[in-house]
Amino acid sequence: PPIIFESGYSLHKGNFFANLGSICTYAVFGTAVSAITIGSGLFVLGMADVVYPFTLRESLSFGALISAVDPVATLAIFQSIDVHPTLYMLVFGESVLNDAVAIVMCDSVINFDDSTSTAAAVGLGVGNFLLKFIVSAVIGVIFALALAVILKNIHLNRVPSLEFCTVGLFAYGPYFLADGLNYSGIMAILASGIVMSHYAHFNLSPVTQITVQQTFRTFAFLAESCVFAYLGMAIFSFSHNFR
Repeated sequence: PPIIFESGYSLHKGNFFANLGSICTYAVFGTAVSAITIGSGLFVLGMADVVYPFTLRESLSFGALISAVDPVATLAIFQSIDVHPTLYMLVFGESVLNDAVAIVMCDSVINFDDSTSTAAAVGLGVGNFLLKFIVSAVIGVIFALALAVILKNIHLNRVPSLEFCTVGLFAYGPYFLADGLNYSGIMAILASGIVMSHYAHFNLSPVTQITVQQTFRTFAFLAESCVFAYLGMAIFSFSHNFR
């Protein structure tokens, strides 16, 4: 959640919304095609005893999770060679959205009902995906707009610590609410970060603006470092038999 929120909060909204159609095409349809291709391929290889056999649901769940890539190295190279802003925003925007898309897609596959026919099941899966995606985004937007109204009408800037705590509560509130309602907390917190940076950020005092930006950026960096460190140390958690 800290990584996703900071990505939405620090997003360059002009280029993002100008290319929103292309970004959503890559993020939604591109991730779906990648998930189906990887999942079906893994299922076929399992049936051929080439790899460990998984069920179709397990294969598609794995395909959905593995399709969410984070092009950190690519974006770093783009910054160093100063590529066109549109190309940079397409890659960055897709990397921001595909995490939420993959998690919602994986959750939809896991909760898939086997008792229905294939066509009906696919329709229900798509409908469930769209419902979770839209409702989660609406929850995040409501929290962000509520924070903007509170900051505008209640002078919390007289107490910067209280102002910062209020922002923190409304920043992560959508995640816990959406997750508790069995929707996507990731999508909710992403939408909250995007809307909050546009409407609520400018109602903060100058001190709190800097504090919020740097604190959320630090939390995101720490969370990302912990993830990569955990992945790097996980190799020592398994016994390896090299022949």
